[in-house]
This record gives sequence, structure tokens and C-alpha cells, in this order.
Amino acid sequence: MTLSHKKTSLFFYIIALGGFLILLISGYLKFTELEYKLQAEQRYVTKLFESHVSSALFQFESMLDLISYESTLQHNLNVEVIDNILSRTPLLIGFALFNPDGEVRSISSSLQNVRLPNLLTDEKTKKWFKHALTQDQMTIGNPYILQPLNKWVVPIRKRVVDKQGNVVAVITSGLDLQTLSQQWNDGSDGRRVFQATLDNDYYRILRTNVALNKYESTYSSPISSDVIRLIEEQLAEQKISLQSLRDSGQSVQLKPSSQQSEYFTILYNPKHQIWINASESSFSLQKKLIPPLLAYSTFYLLFLVASFFIFRWVARLEKSKLAELTYRAERDLLTGLYNRTILKSKKLKFHRSNIPFSLLYIDLDNFKTINDSYGYSYGDGILIEVSKRLTSSLERVEGTAIRLSADEFIVLIASIDKDIVEEFCRELLSCINTPYIVNNNDFKISASIGIAQSPNNATEIETLISYANNSMLIAKKSKNNFIFFSEQIHRQLIKNIEIEQALKSAVDKNEISLVYQPQMNNKGELCGVEALVRWNNEGLGFIPPDQFIPIAEETGIMPALGAYIMNQAMLEISALQYKKRKSFQLSINVSARQFVQLNFFESLINCLALHKSPYMKITIEITESLFIENIERLLPIFKKMKEENISLSLDDFGTGYSSLSMLRNVPIDELKIDKSFVDDIAHDKNDRAMVASIITMGKNLGMSVLAEGVENKQQLAILQTAGCDIYQGYYFSKPLNLIDLESLIDTL
Repeated sequence: MTLSHKKTSLFFYIIALGGFLILLISGYLKFTELEYKLQAEQRYVTKLFESHVSSALFQFESMLDLISYESTLQHNLNVEVIDNILSRTPLLIGFALFNPDGEVRSISSSLQNVRLPNLLTDEKTKKWFKHALTQDQMTIGNPYILQPLNKWVVPIRKRVVDKQGNVVAVITSGLDLQTLSQQWNDGSDGRRVFQATLDNDYYRILRTNVALNKYESTYSSPISSDVIRLIEEQLAEQKISLQSLRDSGQSVQLKPSSQQSEYFTILYNPKHQIWINASESSFSLQKKLIPPLLAYSTFYLLFLVASFFIFRWVARLEKSKLAELTYRAERDLLTGLYNRTILKSKKLKFHRSNIPFSLLYIDLDNFKTINDSYGYSYGDGILIEVSKRLTSSLERVEGTAIRLSADEFIVLIASIDKDIVEEFCRELLSCINTPYIVNNNDFKISASIGIAQSPNNATEIETLISYANNSMLIAKKSKNNFIFFSEQIHRQLIKNIEIEQALKSAVDKNEISLVYQPQMNNKGELCGVEALVRWNNEGLGFIPPDQFIPIAEETGIMPALGAYIMNQAMLEISALQYKKRKSFQLSINVSARQFVQLNFFESLINCLALHKSPYMKITIEITESLFIENIERLLPIFKKMKEENISLSLDDFGTGYSSLSMLRNVPIDELKIDKSFVDDIAHDKNDRAMVASIITMGKNLGMSVLAEGVENKQQLAILQTAGCDIYQGYYFSKPLNLIDLESLIDTL
């Protein structure tokens, strides 16, 4: 799993967890809302129930007062009045008038067939009858079953006193408990229970939603002490006692706990000394909570599913983009091959395992000329085809092809067997050397390959690249060739590094010096000198130019070194010319990399102005390798040089890339015939013919011709016969230091 995918997954989990927390919070808030509503509603209905009960009891007490008044006047019940009351009050089962000794004095017609017990002696009634004898207000007794009627009744009693305050009777009635309960049951949905309880002994006198077969267990015994204790404990948590609740007249609410699962609202009625309460199971709240929770959960699940698909889409999109970015980061957009970043990537299997492998550093020979001559579109077409051929070559051997830079490639193959690698390289060179057709034009190019192997040569990829690159540079000298990195190459590499490091401080340490090789005309007169650089290092000794100049060019030291050589040569020769009052040409070699520097011409002019002399004549020697550069960019510089009377000499002519068209377009003043043509001129007719052709061509183009490497009289004679103008070589003089050059001038 990628880091980006992990982040996306983590973000999804955070969103999911956040949504779940919101779901929990929403559920909790909904729960508290419903709980608040339940408690508010319960507080209201409790008060309403208490009000109804109180009103009913007041009404019943008023009836008892009326009947007791009538009975006082008549000493018996007024049957007509009572029957009228009973007809309008179905809750009442009848009335009876008892003597203070508990015996029945008179009964209503509804109780004519009922034999009533002595209330003072009956176990079910004597307690409450005695209590009624002592109370001015109506008293309520605990419910009991009236056997003759087979009905549960709630007895209500009130004493009757004469004018002197003596108890003369007790008027009593009974409330039909089943009918009373049914009235409240009809108005209830069954989820809420109302209850009225006597204060002094905690007998229930009314409880709704109680089945008839449960009356015995409900009304025959008081509320258990455990329940009373639990209520007291919960009240204590709110810093309330039963007594303070009796005194306050306020309702109190109790929430479900571990010992009871109901919402409970309790209220005390001091007039009738009864507790009024309403209770509702917490399950009813849970039922109310289920629909919104289902809605919230459904919304959350839909949100979660939608988020999942969105995040999966985003993850796939990121994966696709990451794959595209990875492809762009690791692939060369032109060829489709891996680029150099793969060399440091763990995706490259050669990094992940210890299998031996060979690294081939491939450089296309003279590829730049195609870009310069035909344009980059042609070069790109060839690079694409080369890449296809590299990929095709790996079908026969396990490996990876990489485009390193412009026309440089790396191929890694999983073998260090020399025979296998050599065979692969030969086939690869042959494949690359096959003609290319781009825009109906045929091209044929070759390649040079350097080979380094792991673990034989090194294990670090950068080191292997460096080793293979150095081997490639050696192979490039012969072109269309491959060379394995060896100890000899390694030693040369180490030496080159030492030379590079020492060369950086060579100028500051005054280790760089100049010698001058005379250039003679056909009259034997000195017509010029070529400045040649020499380097003697304290540790490395004498290092010839053909060793340190290429290193200076490769490492970027050459522009600074070339500027120093130019300045030193003009300084020394201008001083010598002033001293001898003699004018001759000073030829200075300028490397291709130095010449194409942006400020080269300005530096040349500044140096010439610094050492201005009437005797000074400057010739800048360039090699044919300079023509690899864009000739159109160089022509303005050549033109400026002509305007400043600076001559231009083409060094080592015949060994490089120049063509007749270039010679015609470039303002060359002098052609220098390379020493390799002069060496065998006396014995090789082909070399003689080549030299004669060069001289003739130079003459025809209006150029002077200089032959270098003249070492004997026979060579001189042949060159003079061919029409050569100037000569340079050991036949005339070896390169001389400034003192010896002065001595030579004195002898001429």
C-alpha cells in the first residue's frame, strides 16, 4: 500500500469515525430531548392525575358531608337522596351509616342484600374505622374485597358529630376499584402507570393497568420497604427527603437506575395524605428512540457507503495519477524507456537482490551531427528507434534498458559471464548499426559501449556508471566497439582523478608554463611560433598535454586554463617582440569548449588590448571538432575575429569532421596538415597524394598551408614541391622556452 493510499484510507477512517461520533452525539441529543419531553409530560400528567384524584376525593367528601347532615336530622340515611347520588356516581357501590361501636345503623338500597361486618371488630376494617373516629376530614382505607359483592373497594369514611362534638356515627362508602381503574386505563396507552398510595402505611389505593387477577398482590399488602428505601436513596441523591417532599408540595422526578428501570414522578397530597406518582418504563423511551436512531443510522450508513465509494474513486484516481506521475518520473517521455531516476529506485530488482549483473554504458557515435544537420525531429526519430532496438535485444537476456541522457543509454543485464556479455554487445552493436529510415532519409550510426560489472568491479550503482563511462570513452576512440572496465582502466581513472585535483591548483602554484615551437617559411625565416602548454607537478611530475588537456575539457577547467595560457602567451611574446623589434605570428590553440563559451571573444579582445603591440599578430588555432557545434552560431564570432585582424587556423586538418562546404563558409586563413599525414609522406604514396590534395585545396581557397611534424629534409623537400607555405617540426626546432626562443631569433 502506497503512502498516498494509506493517507486516503486513514482519512476515510477518520471521516467514518467522525460520522460515527456524530451519530452517537445525535443519538444522545435525541435521547436527552425525548427524555426531557417524557419527564415534562410525566410531570404534567402526574399533576393532572393528582388534581383529578384530589377533585374526586373532595367531591366524595362533599357527598359524605351531605349525607351525614341528612342522617343527623333523620338519625338514618335518606334513601331517596342516596339513590339519587348513586345513580349519578357509578364509582360508588353504596352508603352505610355505622354506630361508633362499628355496628351498622342504616344502609343504602344498593346494599340491602349485603351483610356488612362490624367495622370495629373486622380485621380488614378496624384500623381504618378507629382512624376515622378520630379525624374530622374524610379518611381513606386500604382496598379490600367486599365478599358479598365480590368487588374490590376503596373505603372512604367520615365521622358524624353532634353539636357538642361527640361522635354519633360514621358515614362510609366504597369506591369500585375496578371501575375506578378502568376510567384511567381507558385514557392511557398502557405505557404509563398512575398510582395513589396512602402515606401512613404505604398501601396502594389505586394503580392503573393492573389486571383483576393481580389485585390481591397489588392491594392486599403495602409497598415493600426495599422499594421505599430505594426511593429514599434516590431522593437523597437530590438532597431531598420524604418529609421535605411532604412539606414542599412539589413533584420530584427519579430516573432509571441499576435497581429500577422506570422514570418516576412523585407528588404528595397533604389534604388526603396520599402519595401520587406516575411511572413509565425506560423501554417506552427506547421505543421512541428507535425510529430516529434508525433514521440516523440509515443516513450514516448511506453517508458511509457514499463516502466509501467516493474515497475509493479518489483512491483510484490518486493511484492512476500516482502511476502517471511515477511513469513520468521514472520514464523517458520520448522513448518510453526508464530514465536515470530508476537507477536509485528500489523498484530496480538489481537493488533488491544480490544477483551479479553487468552495466553497459552506451553512447551513439557522432549523433550530434544528425541533430545539427537535419534537426532534432530526425534525431528524436533515431533515438526512438534505438530504444526499440535496445528493448528488443533484451528479449533474449534478462535486463533493463535506461535512457541516461541525450544519446546515452544504460543497459543492465543479469549476467557477468564474459562470453554472454560479449555476444550480447556484438549483437547490440550490429542491431544499432542497422540503417535507420526517418522521413524517407537513410541514416547509419554506430555506438560505443563501456562495461562494468557487479560485484567484480563495484557494487554501488554510481561507481559502476562511472567505471562504465570511462570504459565507453576509451571504446569511443575506435568507435563501434565495446570495452570491459579493467584494473588498467581503473588505475588510469585514479590517475585522471589525481590529475584533475592537481590541475585545479596548478595555475596558482605556477606549475603551468609555456614553450614555443618555431614556424618557418620557405626562405628559412621565422614567421611564427605556436604556444604549447607544459605542466610539471611536484607529486605527479611531468604530465603531457595529451593527458591533462582532455581532463581539463571534461571537468570544465579548460576555459580558465585556456584564458591563463592565452594571457601568458601574449604577455611573454609581446615582451620578446618589443625587445627584439621583430614581428611574427603567435598561434594559440583554443579548445572547442573554450571557444563556445559565451564570453570567449570578449576575453580574447580584452587580453589582446592588455598586451597591445605593433608587432603582435595573433592566430587562433581551432580543431575540426569545433564544427560539431552549430556552425551558424559560430560564424558571427569568426566574422568579429576577422574584423580585429585575428587569423583563424584549422588544426589537424583531415582527421575530423570538416567538409568542403564548411571550408568555403568559414573564414579560415590557414590549414595545418596533421603530423599523421607527414610522417610517412616519403614512403607512402597515398599520404603524399593526400598532402598534395590538401595543399592544392588550401591554395584554391586562398589559404596558407602549414605542415606540422616535419622531421627531416626529405619531408621538407616533398612539401616544398607540393607548394606548402609554412613548416613546423623538429627538423627546424623542438619547442623552446622563452630564453631559448630568444637565442634562436638572435641566430637567424
